[in-house]
Amino acid sequence: MYVTKIGNGPKIDFRVCNGCGTCYDICPMDVFGWDEEKQMPFVAYPGECDSCCFCEITCPEVAIDVVIPLHHLLDFGIRLTEINKRKSRFIDKIELP
Repeated sequence: MYVTKIGNGPKIDFRVCNGCGTCYDICPMDVFGWDEEKQMPFVAYPGECDSCCFCEITCPEVAIDVVIPLHHLLDFGIRLTEINKRKSRFIDKIELP
């Protein structure tokens, strides 16, 4: 059996997440699961994410970052070198995956 890690989809910063459940309730693709014990959302099906970014936009704590798949970036003409330049400006302030 092969296991493939999905690099795109929503990423939750649990240092900031307050467990309000907005992402869990609003996701049209049902990407999120709910941990009853911790009362926190988790990304259950990252491969199902269609990158609508509803969860990222509606999160009151700004705890979600949706990673756009590479093929979408290329389709829209977004160069990876530009993304790397923008990330490098904040590298000392945030921890990148």
